Amino acid sequence: MKGLADRKQAERFANGLRYSSEGLVPAVAVDSGTREVLMLAYASREAVERTLTSGDAWFFSRSRKSLWKKGETSGNTMRVLSVSADCDSDALLYRVEVRGQGNACHMGRKSCFVQEFGNDAESFTLAQLDSLIASRLSEKKPGSYTAKLARSKKLAVAKIREEGEELAEALEGKGRREIIWEACDVLYHALAAVRARGITLAELERELGRRNGQKKQRKK
Repeated sequence: MKGLADRKQAERFANGLRYSSEGLVPAVAVDSGTREVLMLAYASREAVERTLTSGDAWFFSRSRKSLWKKGETSGNTMRVLSVSADCDSDALLYRVEVRGQGNACHMGRKSCFVQEFGNDAESFTLAQLDSLIASRLSEKKPGSYTAKLARSKKLAVAKIREEGEELAEALEGKGRREIIWEACDVLYHALAAVRARGITLAELERELGRRNGQKKQRKK
């Protein structure tokens, strides 16, 4: 598989990082589609270079004192789409796709981060909704409403029209709670409809980014 950089580019990037006394930098892996934080590990200079040149996630085990490739034994390999350094050049962010069963955690979970506290603990992002819709479509359970929407283009279109009208009515004369409720219905049905046509939230975000870039250029 093609990597993100050639050897010289990888060495230049790795040499520009600020490593700890142990010669390591923390690397946070984030799902490229859902933006969910999957895991935190540590990378040495060589691990960074291997990640960039191969496109696969490589880290350094502090307990074993050795390099390791994510998914080498479990099969849940991690394809790295981009690598970013923070403003101090002492931490990395990997945007990744997890192959195999999709579990980044060695405990068999998608993410290592499972305990939540605080006011935002009950929130559910659009990225998480998109991921849930995708899983419902892949499971194809007979009683799944999401799967039913995917099977019938006519139903999906009708529901979007219906939910859009209900949101418009809520905006015209109902309270905050009703507006939020109806807006969520619109978002769900829209994401389910486009997912059924093979379009992901990431593609929608890229289009929004393109439009935002055009607006910035027009302002210059």
